[in-house]
Amino acid sequence: MKFYETNCATKDKILKIAVLTLILAFYGSLLAHKIQLPAADDIARHVKNGEMILQGNFDVLYSNVYSYTEPDYPFINHHWLAGIIFYLLHQAVGWEWLVIFKIIILFAAFGLLFLASTKKADFWLVAIFSIPTILILRERTDLRPEIFSYFFIAAFLYFLIDLKEKPESNKIYWLIPLQILWVNTHIFFIAGPMLVAGFLLEKIILNYKNLRDDALIRKLAVLFAALLAVNLLNPSGVAGALYPLGILNNYGVEISENQPLSYFLRSRPPLDNISITVFQLSALLLALSFLFNLKNKPVFNFLAGIAVTAGGIKMLRLIPLFGLFFLPIVSCNFRANFVRKKINVFFGALFALLLAYLIFLGASGGFSNYNKFGIGLTRQSDDAAEFFKEQKLKGPIFNDFDIGSYLIYYFYPQEKVFVDNRPEAYSASFFEDVYAPAFRKENKWREIFDKHKFNAIFLYQYSEDLAVNQFKYRRIADPKWALVYSDSYAAIFLRNNEENREVINKLRITPANAAEKLKFLLESQNFEDQVAAADTFNLVGRKDLAAEVFLRVVARWTDKGRVWIALGLLEFDKNPSLAALYFEKGIAAGYKTAEAYSFLGMAYKNAGEREKAEKTLRRALKLNPERQDAKELLNAIN
Repeated sequence: MKFYETNCATKDKILKIAVLTLILAFYGSLLAHKIQLPAADDIARHVKNGEMILQGNFDVLYSNVYSYTEPDYPFINHHWLAGIIFYLLHQAVGWEWLVIFKIIILFAAFGLLFLASTKKADFWLVAIFSIPTILILRERTDLRPEIFSYFFIAAFLYFLIDLKEKPESNKIYWLIPLQILWVNTHIFFIAGPMLVAGFLLEKIILNYKNLRDDALIRKLAVLFAALLAVNLLNPSGVAGALYPLGILNNYGVEISENQPLSYFLRSRPPLDNISITVFQLSALLLALSFLFNLKNKPVFNFLAGIAVTAGGIKMLRLIPLFGLFFLPIVSCNFRANFVRKKINVFFGALFALLLAYLIFLGASGGFSNYNKFGIGLTRQSDDAAEFFKEQKLKGPIFNDFDIGSYLIYYFYPQEKVFVDNRPEAYSASFFEDVYAPAFRKENKWREIFDKHKFNAIFLYQYSEDLAVNQFKYRRIADPKWALVYSDSYAAIFLRNNEENREVINKLRITPANAAEKLKFLLESQNFEDQVAAADTFNLVGRKDLAAEVFLRVVARWTDKGRVWIALGLLEFDKNPSLAALYFEKGIAAGYKTAEAYSFLGMAYKNAGEREKAEKTLRRALKLNPERQDAKELLNAIN
């Protein structure tokens, strides 16, 4: 009998290890994606920050040294230590191992959460809730300083939950050196003292009659004071410690990651919103779970649950914080109602099979339209910058918000940028009075050009800002500028002058030679390259070639809805019935956005199908009630 029990315990342990391994593999399949340097990726600038600091250029801690537009604008570099870590790793082991480092840090964070959760709940309950947790964490998997915040939050939760189990333990004081690291690596460091304050508040509420004699309250109070004190140990002192409270006050530009969830539900196709959908369902489950744990008076869990749910609704970048708290809280709340029966081999195998399927989806891109599975840099990440260097091109460079970090990494200090994707490093008036008007108004563009005498324009190819894309079309029509480079990440224009004459004569992309100049994209077996070729054909006025390439693309990649939408736009004016057919195919392929339904409604209307147009436009407004083009067309129909 004893041998039988030992054998069962061993099998149970092996099964748990196997399941935990598969859970981590599922998370890893979502984390192992390549770095897309030109695609508004911060990591390039962080690596440059580390390089500059280690070379003794401490100005990067306090001022906007990378820009020629506002070089003296003061700001606080709150992630400087992360930059040093990234730079040293990059120098030692390269981009590939930087991605692996990210995976290790996030595995460590998840592992701590899992262990903390199993202190309060059954392993299998935690394992089940790990799946929605990972799908929520999927929203933010890029290599950024915030990976350290996820680790530190997990560590704080682990030590605080452990303190509840062992009040006499002094391991909790390890949080003090962790806080010193945190305050210098990422702006979420304010969460550290807040977590301790939350646990302290719970103890005070539950033991208010015996405050003086409660050693745990004294311990938490000392820890809270120590954490506030060590927050001052940063290059900017008090200003750095208080920085999280005011960082958003001076933003003169909208950052997509800081938008509420409603913004993304209205503008992105469903596949891109998996994390948001899981977050919404998990938030309801979290609220329901407290009904099953009222007798234990979970004050901290309740307050933390409200805070992270509200934060996630208000701002996309805060969704992962909800995931970090969701796992331990919901597991704890349901633990008494989870009837722990013996987990048989069949259940374990079934759960393992589900995880294996999720791993397959993660590795094959089933949870993302954009991430490229693997490690290191994506193809062509270097190409635009290398082209600029090989052709010995010079600035001043006019660039958009998204690609600034990329330019800083490759060209600073030889070239500075017009702007980069740090809204806190530029005044609000710069974005409102200079940056935005430069792309939107030709008279403002000419005024800024006269001031800076730009020699090159370097733009991210797929900016979400419509004004940037419209600006590209105006420059194509402007004889003072010549398009000399285009790939799936960047477009480069040169000023049409004697200095650039040789390069322009050799490399200019025109309607007549576009097929030849973009041959390297056309011959690629890569989806993004071929789409970039088609988009560039459209840019230079070769809609015939664009349509030809797009049709080849959708014949090979039938699930790429946005390509069908692009085809519909090409046919919109000359053949609305064909345009409607293409829009229908795009929507059927998963591109179910308000924009797509608006385009389809317009095509139906132009094709004389009023009833279909009205129905489709109402669908667009259901997805996004603020869609002005759909409103106006619907009013015109009625």
